[in-house]
Amino acid sequence: MSLQPDYASITRADPNPFKRYLQRKRFEEAIALLKGRHPALSIDYGAGDGELARQLRQACPDGEVICFEPSAQLRAQAVAHVGALSGVTVVAGIEGIADASADAIFCLEVFEHLPPEEMEAALAQMHRLLKPDGVLIIGVPVETGPVAWVKGWFRGRRRVDFDTDRYRIAQAARGDIRFERLRVDFEGGWGYYPHHLGFDYRDLLARVKAHFVIETRRSSPLALLPPEWNSELNLLLRKR
Repeated sequence: MSLQPDYASITRADPNPFKRYLQRKRFEEAIALLKGRHPALSIDYGAGDGELARQLRQACPDGEVICFEPSAQLRAQAVAHVGALSGVTVVAGIEGIADASADAIFCLEVFEHLPPEEMEAALAQMHRLLKPDGVLIIGVPVETGPVAWVKGWFRGRRRVDFDTDRYRIAQAARGDIRFERLRVDFEGGWGYYPHHLGFDYRDLLARVKAHFVIETRRSSPLALLPPEWNSELNLLLRKR
């Protein structure tokens, strides 16, 4: 989820080759967490421009994918990118999707944008939608520990904003994110954090335990190192 007008230009089509590599790896590792499963129905929760759905259709050609994207801007990009693909449906809401209907739910680069109340609501929705034997695959950025300095340096070369403030970066590098994040009202009236700095994956790990069991934790791109030395953390979860 992003408020950027052109999602592809800041992800898979970004001018920086390392950022393009990380985006490719994000999708590859998320799909790899299926571990040979071939879901009949997958939901991409916060689908952006639908690129994950396109790759899921290639990996699981017999399955269907619902792209849930609440942002009208991004939803229009998803329709343009994957709307014509067989087996892919782009939707603005998930209220009409039946309980326990999804074999797999993917939620990549979403939770870092959600305030606590919205995060809890999203987890409850995913629990409702997932089959008892289904899997939830979550990918989030790591914004604490040494990697905070690396990300701050990279972002500072491209822009000046909340994410590039060196005092906040220093706090995050120490594992301390007790600073107020910039919150905006998103479409539909719910809250949204437009920046990444201030997100703490450890808080998410604590919150998911009310609804799910964490089966797999995998840092990326260097799986043998702890999350704080990586840019991403990927999770495979099952319903309680």
